[in-house]
Amino acid sequence: MGTRPHTAPGTMSKVVDALSILLVLGASLAFSVGVAALGERRDLAAIYWLCIGGLVLRAAVELLRPRSSSR
Repeated sequence: MGTRPHTAPGTMSKVVDALSILLVLGASLAFSVGVAALGERRDLAAIYWLCIGGLVLRAAVELLRPRSSSR
């Protein structure tokens, strides 16, 4: 019946790029909060924020990593 409009391939890659940039900014914010917590001698909070920063940065990298066709 109705046809759905298809998005251009370039549009989807721009959305993924924008999301990845936001994730990198979030990771840098988490790292900054972690370093500030280290300076205030709040070890548990520092470990938490540094781990969150690492995980968010890994998510950003995984979004941008090209996929092989054999997977």
